Amino acid sequence: MRIFRLPQHTIDRFGSSGVDMTLLPLVEHSERTHVNVARVRAGGTLGEHPATAPQVFAVVSGEAVVSSGTGPEQTRLALTSGEAVVWERGEVHQTWATTDVVAVVIEAGVTGGDAVVGLGTPFEEVTDLAERR
Repeated sequence: MRIFRLPQHTIDRFGSSGVDMTLLPLVEHSERTHVNVARVRAGGTLGEHPATAPQVFAVVSGEAVVSSGTGPEQTRLALTSGEAVVWERGEVHQTWATTDVVAVVIEAGVTGGDAVVGLGTPFEEVTDLAERR
């Protein structure tokens, strides 16, 4: 499990005004990508399950706790608006909403090989994870 800050840009092209765009990572080498919006009420959970492909859970609003692994190997970390967690294929994970959460969920669909979530520039990986536990 890796957490990234999602970059924002003000959009002013084409006569646009009052628009801030939050960038989400591309999924490379994917035959089919699913993009969904999840709304999880405070106290709700997306139950524990393995990722069938690389998955991005990008929090648009609210706060959550996310996990990776099971049993004594499980890691739990706090996630807030403007951040995203990335789970790799097969990674067992779960999400709990601390407050009402709205998130964009991106799942790569592949039948062979591996999809790759493009997390180079301008995405910044969060490395100060100790304070989130």
